[in-house]
Amino acid sequence: MHVLIDGHLRHYDVVERHRIGVAASREDTCRAMRETDYVRAIVPVARAVLEMRDVPRPIRDVAHRVEHLAPDATFTLSDALAGSFVLLGERRGRATVIGAIGKLWKPHVGFLPLTPPEFRAFHEPKYAKLALAFWVERFGRDKSVLRFEARVAATDDSARAHLRRWHRVVRPFTAFFMRRALANIKAEAEAIAAAPVA
Repeated sequence: MHVLIDGHLRHYDVVERHRIGVAASREDTCRAMRETDYVRAIVPVARAVLEMRDVPRPIRDVAHRVEHLAPDATFTLSDALAGSFVLLGERRGRATVIGAIGKLWKPHVGFLPLTPPEFRAFHEPKYAKLALAFWVERFGRDKSVLRFEARVAATDDSARAHLRRWHRVVRPFTAFFMRRALANIKAEAEAIAAAPVA
């Protein structure tokens, strides 16, 4: 875990963690983390979902929406922050934590526009608080390890029951997506590292 995420969501009900080794410096990996377009990761996942049988309806509905994204649609960290997410914390060149609050288990999540202090103080019933942390650790001279952690905390028992049922359904798909996303960041970082210096 990273100390930055602890400062915003120390206690949580569900968590997901992933990591990947990268043949690039911490600086290049952080740059790739900021610039990578996550649509490139989610579109192949959505297409695979639509080819499966017996996929839960909420997952299939999301896959249909992704498949019909505009050809020029993007979703970078900047896009996330321009939309429903708020920047909770950052250590430039090392770590970024973003967050959002909504009803994740509903077809229309209804994310709330909040500032970082409002995120930390929020306790209104029937919602879930989501914090996503990306951080990069140096591993030798020109290598690094990229880590990701997602934490979700329900604001009351009713939301907690909804959240845990939702998470059991979506976890295989979110895990698949995040593995693809981290692989894309890795490829981008290694391309940056391999590019000739101007």
